[in-house]
Amino acid sequence: MSVKSALIDPSWVRILVVDDEQMVLGVLKEQMQPEGYHVTAIDSPSKAIEILQKENFSVILADQEMPEMTGMDLLAKVKESHPTITRLLLSSGMSLTALSEAIKSDLIYRFVTRPWLREELLVTLRNAIVHNRLVTENKALHERNVHLNLKISKLAEESEQPAADVASQQTAGAGSREYGYGGPEAEEQMEVSGTAPAPQGVALAVDAFVKMIYTFHPNLGNTSLRAVALCQTLGEVLELPPEQLKSLLWAAALHDISLVGIDRGIVRRWLRGPEKCTDEEMVLIKRHPEQSQKMLGHLPFFQEAGEIIRSHHEHWDGTGYPDGLKGETIPWLSRLLCVVITYCSKHSASIQAMSEIEAESEKMFDPDAISALAKAAPLTKMPRGEREILLIELKAGMVLAREIYNANGFLLLPKGREMTDASINKVLSINRVTPIDPLVLVYC
Repeated sequence: MSVKSALIDPSWVRILVVDDEQMVLGVLKEQMQPEGYHVTAIDSPSKAIEILQKENFSVILADQEMPEMTGMDLLAKVKESHPTITRLLLSSGMSLTALSEAIKSDLIYRFVTRPWLREELLVTLRNAIVHNRLVTENKALHERNVHLNLKISKLAEESEQPAADVASQQTAGAGSREYGYGGPEAEEQMEVSGTAPAPQGVALAVDAFVKMIYTFHPNLGNTSLRAVALCQTLGEVLELPPEQLKSLLWAAALHDISLVGIDRGIVRRWLRGPEKCTDEEMVLIKRHPEQSQKMLGHLPFFQEAGEIIRSHHEHWDGTGYPDGLKGETIPWLSRLLCVVITYCSKHSASIQAMSEIEAESEKMFDPDAISALAKAAPLTKMPRGEREILLIELKAGMVLAREIYNANGFLLLPKGREMTDASINKVLSINRVTPIDPLVLVYC
């Protein structure tokens, strides 16, 4: 197979191979290089440590049996000095128990037994490269989060104007092009007229935060996109004062910002249904409205938006969180945001979505908020975004927002393909034989 069809361009992948036997190094290079990888072969652990100080690698493959140092010992040093490099072990004679423990402790990602099959080696490498990409992306996401928090703190320190003066210069235009997180098509659908732009620092901070949310999980980012568009229409229908509308739009964009600090697997389960989470996981989830408010509390610009966000999971009947507010003790804009986010997170037909929401009137939702939603929803042009679904949830008519590959990296369906019953059955049939990635990205 050509790795050119794989998820990552192989010309960008650098692999470090360490073995004291020149013949083994030669064979490994001969098997890897035709795939397009850049392979550096080193015949001793000490030389490997030296080159790691000078050059960057995605993957290191080290033989266990070397006279100077075992592969395990070398990879332990690499884990400490270069934690983002994906570590593979070429093993002979080690027990499966020892190898399993090394994987569980994250000392190694996977192992390849000696002698090995070429195809087994290449599949392990492809999986390791994808793993490395995910690790790198998560590290970048964390660093971006830290950077944005520092940026927000700096903006707060440098702000010399009182909150009321700053707020008077802000805009209700949180749905403008600066909020086009889903690409050009979403940007075209997010225009707001008749408002002045927000100060550049604040606009950039909001834009960066929402891009981070979208990167963390496209479903969260897509809900933010849709919520901003719908809240803009709500503001016009209800004739909200400009300052209230501005805060509502910012709250719609940033209501889930603190979820990026929770394990992605927990968030995925919660999005699929709270009942899929453990009690301990739900404790973390239920803190996110309060945590989001705290994250935004560094700047006076977001004061009211933070208050809206804090109460957007409160329920009309008092069963919500984090404060267990009930009825009209819940801020009006929070009641609006609650029903808006629920509507925007649904991907059923509008009539069905409204029917499901109306069934929760006077339980989860304020009846007046539902009435406002019913007026605004038909007038809103929802932006096109992306959402993550399970492979088994594919339906005819859906359009892929990301390619689908089989377990060996062969392209099955390209991005942009509209799904048919035949193509879905084909993919599901392949999946039954050799399981593929169960998560699919589609446009919505």
